[in-house]
Amino acid sequence: MGSYEKYKKEKGDVFMSKKMRFWMMGVMGVMMAGLVCVNVYALDDKDVVGTWYANSLTIDGLNVFHPGAIMMEMSMEFKEGGKGEVTTSSEESEPDVDEFEWKIDGDNIVITSDDEVMEGVYSDGNISIDMDGMTVALGQEKEEYVPYEPGKALGDVKLEDFDGEWNSTLMSAFGMQVPTGTLFDMKLDITISGGKATLVTTEGGTETTIELEGELDQNALILNATTEKEVEEDSEDYSLFSTDTMRFYLLEDGKLCFTTGDSLEAEATDAEAEDDDDSMDFTIKVYFDKLVAEEVRPSCCERSEQ
Repeated sequence: MGSYEKYKKEKGDVFMSKKMRFWMMGVMGVMMAGLVCVNVYALDDKDVVGTWYANSLTIDGLNVFHPGAIMMEMSMEFKEGGKGEVTTSSEESEPDVDEFEWKIDGDNIVITSDDEVMEGVYSDGNISIDMDGMTVALGQEKEEYVPYEPGKALGDVKLEDFDGEWNSTLMSAFGMQVPTGTLFDMKLDITISGGKATLVTTEGGTETTIELEGELDQNALILNATTEKEVEEDSEDYSLFSTDTMRFYLLEDGKLCFTTGDSLEAEATDAEAEDDDDSMDFTIKVYFDKLVAEEVRPSCCERSEQ
């Protein structure tokens, strides 16, 4: 290599080295600026001060439902100076108001009420608070509760129309309407085929299987237990209803409904009367969704072989 070529290479290497350093400094500058932008904002009192409404409840991190489903309303007013009031009410009682104190700790909100300390997390304009296995999600806009309106019972049904695997999704009882397995800690799954059924109930973590058999009574499938429900020794059966005889209806919206009442038609009439005298409906209903098996499509190789 000649002296000129050697000189040009050395200068080029130096130039590239300087260029690389400037490029790296620029990249680092952008990264640092980004970090500064991310961390420059911290949760402030003004983000929290105001009235917040409980719009959803989550039990054990599984099912989410609106407080209105259990006839409850809750709001929290965060006042300036670290004071606040929480208001809870139900359809059957006057609002209950309790005071609390609050402060910001990093990105969290520490709430103290009657010597009980809870932690709220602020994210995307919402606050979530953990309370003994239940998470309350609050927003500054109140979301109205819209309950599930069941479809009417189908009138012209055949025995085989009830066949299939059905999973309980919703329970209606005592004026409340909540996902199964939450407030009442009960879930039911039933498999029906030709008037025979296998019912699996899960209560308090205990699973029980019951065999049933029955026939159509007009548009209702009446199933009677052919096996006795086993209860552990020295324990009592606290089930909400008996599974000795069960009445099922198919609804217009595709759901299956179990009811402890004598018929859905009679219950609808009773419900209208109860709206007039404000009496409590003690009928329990469980709504099921039908499991639909996914269609397995043949692969391209299997299609070509066919």
